Amino acid sequence: MKEFRFKIAGKDYVAQVEELEGSKASVTVNGKQYEVEMEEQKAAAPVSRPTVARPAAQAAPAGKKVSKNIKSPLPGSIVKVMVAAGDSVKKGDVLLTMESMKMENQVLAEADGTVMSVRVKAGDSVMQDDVLIEFEGVEAAPAPAQPAAPKAAPAAPKAAPAPAPKPAAGAKVVKSPLPGSIVKVVVKSGDSVKKGDVLLTMESMKMENNILAEQDGTVGNIFVQPGQNVMQDDNLLEIA
Repeated sequence: MKEFRFKIAGKDYVAQVEELEGSKASVTVNGKQYEVEMEEQKAAAPVSRPTVARPAAQAAPAGKKVSKNIKSPLPGSIVKVMVAAGDSVKKGDVLLTMESMKMENQVLAEADGTVMSVRVKAGDSVMQDDVLIEFEGVEAAPAPAQPAAPKAAPAAPKAAPAPAPKPAAGAKVVKSPLPGSIVKVVVKSGDSVKKGDVLLTMESMKMENNILAEQDGTVGNIFVQPGQNVMQDDNLLEIA
């Protein structure tokens, strides 16, 4: 038997549930007995929610393997070969060094891949477009299209660059043999250098080229800095 106590309009009531058979119960309220029939509650049917189909994640397209011959960009001679057939290389690795136009040129890998065969050795003379290395690389997959970025406000006009200092009288001026960009300046004004020392490195025709001193001397004015673009015959530095 269960007993319940409650108050209605300030009056106390005591209800006792004596029997419960199916949907009928014997309930005594303040000593008076009642037969109570209870309605069965139907369980609410679950609400079905529409399933939203989500698109399957697309795997990034893999790059495909491509075979490519690495050719000599200029006539010259092979100084050193850094790789052999079967070697795995990364984009930017030095494959070989060649001398051309009084410069040491580092021929770099343009992509990740594998060296299939090496066609030259140190001391070989090569002509422009001669095959140096057979290479199998991975062609990068095209990147997904990105929404166009909002146009930036027009930049303020740049001030005109200051004129470059003129070479000192009697100094030997080292000029750029090709158009390109300065990667690194190895020396500074006042340094003593020997013939054959590396003065600076520039990138041209997808090669890194070491510009060498043609004589002993002292570095005077330096007319360029890393990141600067130069044209053929532009002044690089002077040696007195």
